[in-house]
Amino acid sequence: MKYNIALIYGGNSNEREISKLSAKNVEKALKKLNYAVLKYDLKNEFDKFLAIYQKIDLVFNVVHGFEGEDGTLQKKLEELNIKYVGSNSIVSKNTFDKLTFIKNIEDNFYVPKYYSTTKYINPPFSFPLIIKPRKSGSSLGIHICHNLDEYKKHLNEELKTYGEIIIQEFINGREISVSIIEINKKIIVLPILEIKPKKEFYDFEAKYTEGMTDFEVPAKINKKLENKIIMDFKKIFKTIGLKDFARIDAIIKDNKYYILEANTIPGLTKLSDLPQSAKAYGLSFERLIDILIKNNLG
Repeated sequence: MKYNIALIYGGNSNEREISKLSAKNVEKALKKLNYAVLKYDLKNEFDKFLAIYQKIDLVFNVVHGFEGEDGTLQKKLEELNIKYVGSNSIVSKNTFDKLTFIKNIEDNFYVPKYYSTTKYINPPFSFPLIIKPRKSGSSLGIHICHNLDEYKKHLNEELKTYGEIIIQEFINGREISVSIIEINKKIIVLPILEIKPKKEFYDFEAKYTEGMTDFEVPAKINKKLENKIIMDFKKIFKTIGLKDFARIDAIIKDNKYYILEANTIPGLTKLSDLPQSAKAYGLSFERLIDILIKNNLG
């Protein structure tokens, strides 16, 4: 039997172009795996999807940012009783919301000190410090502020754009990306990837411009800390109810990790973290996609 897979991508967020790159990669893999692929841009083709959704066996969602990661699309699919790859609407909503995610884990895991605000406030931490949107992805709207002028400028700009901002202490350490997948209901932490951007930090440009970042996978981490990361991040995946795949970003400093955020629709572009970690584990991109499909279709 040839399954019909609806690949939903695009959407209206400022991560639209990245979603299109992920979709291109996933479409190519699905076709190699001999699935029937139907593509729909969430921005202007969702009505076409609704017209034929009863013929769809599974939805593969690669809409990054608003609508695709915040539970909106997931809720629509649940209402239609359509199977889809990834976490459910409630988990997606609570993970895309960085403040809710941090509050859900901070009692049991290490997170940087933070403060959230909907208006300008005096710096709650010494410089440098981080400001980032409560709800966004692909490092959009994130700034390292080194002084009061930068802080005032970026905080006021991003408050206008996003409405609510998280201000976070800056931890100068090694940035890691921890990709987690399920295989036959077993949670697997893939080899940890260390991110070495050639800019000050792993911003949108560094993430999606070839040559702007070096990666080391598996990262050189002492065994005791590596085992703790694997154990703790598995617990997070299970405790907050993540499904199929996710990525958790963290900083290592003084032999301790600090969790920054989690992503329920990790990038699947050529430069994305999860496919690199999967490759280091011995999974081709096609095999990775096939696992995610078979998790849901048996």
